[in-house]
Amino acid sequence: MKVVLGRFLPVDHFTPADRRLSFLMWAMGVCQGYLQSTVGALIPFIRQAFGVTEGTMSGLIALTRLGTFLALPLGLLADRRGRRGAFLIAFVMLSVAGPTTAFVGDTTGFVALQALVRAATAALAGLGVVLLVEQVTPRVRAYGVAIYGAGGSLGAGLAILSLNLADRSVESWRTPFWLGFAALGALPLLWKGTSESRVFEGHRPHAFRELVKGDFGGRFGLTSAAFFMASVFSTVALTFSTERLVNDLGLATGAVVGISLVGGTIGGTGFFLGGRLADQWGRRPASVLAICLATLGGMGIYWLADPFVVTLAVVVGSFGSFAFVPASSTHRAELFPTGLRASAQTAAANVAMLGSATGLGLAGLLIDEVGLSATIGWLAIAPLGAIVCTLLLPETKGTDLTTG
Repeated sequence: MKVVLGRFLPVDHFTPADRRLSFLMWAMGVCQGYLQSTVGALIPFIRQAFGVTEGTMSGLIALTRLGTFLALPLGLLADRRGRRGAFLIAFVMLSVAGPTTAFVGDTTGFVALQALVRAATAALAGLGVVLLVEQVTPRVRAYGVAIYGAGGSLGAGLAILSLNLADRSVESWRTPFWLGFAALGALPLLWKGTSESRVFEGHRPHAFRELVKGDFGGRFGLTSAAFFMASVFSTVALTFSTERLVNDLGLATGAVVGISLVGGTIGGTGFFLGGRLADQWGRRPASVLAICLATLGGMGIYWLADPFVVTLAVVVGSFGSFAFVPASSTHRAELFPTGLRASAQTAAANVAMLGSATGLGLAGLLIDEVGLSATIGWLAIAPLGAIVCTLLLPETKGTDLTTG
């Protein structure tokens, strides 16, 4: 048993500073996970309240994903003025825009506010990882990112639990949103506890165009393509999982909550094992394994019908999705120098969200014609391209970030 548990522990010890920063990012991740996952969990109820079809709902969610491009200025700000300020701005934006969705009266307001949520999410995801990889001990960098991701998973689980509050009346879908205002309670903790990155101080600035035309253009192109293609499939698979379980399989809300929480909780160990494997094996092999598991599990949710087997598919898919976070996020941050790191993170997140929008847009065209399960099958081709792009990138395990 001790040997098995050891597989989920970091390959080296955390320093007190490592633990303090990782805890702060975990706390922020809980808030972020809840606020960004609420809309996905509540899609069946939101769709019915607004009186739109599955295809139309997919198109609306796709439009919200385009808001991620608003995150790019925060990435540029972080590379020029510091990580801390841009990080806190993004957190406030998320903590206000997400809960305010509870008060919208039509799809226009819904799309506008959720676009801001996506912008803030992209910025936080990028800047949170940058703060971690620039300050956590190199031997356990990916594991530090895994702890942040685990916080996000817990927050997403709380969003799933909120389904019980939404299943009471036509307008009850608003309750889980306004509960999100509680996230503002974490702001004083982050304000006081988050310091500027040590690596950022005294760094050599880089022009943003170097991401496209300079020495790092090839890396950015491959990284962006990998995240784009992975997102084409994963976003649709995640977004319509509740729709699949509730309306396609006819499961009760309580059963859906149970399947999601059991599968997600067990699969959540992927954060820790994925972080350990990324620190032990390397970023590339850990990322490729994670993509394979996430794709297989995601397809199983839509192609299988037995609740027990579907739960196993949720476990496999969740494990892969969660393991992908520390491996790929750490890899992406280590590929670029300090003066481009935050910009590269947010720009790649923009491209990933564009992949999300593309996947949702394709789903909007296909679902009403061929059905949800067949749509997932076609979109599952995209992760194969993500694997190829990941393998073409250089390995970065053990990279010294203080020299760039």
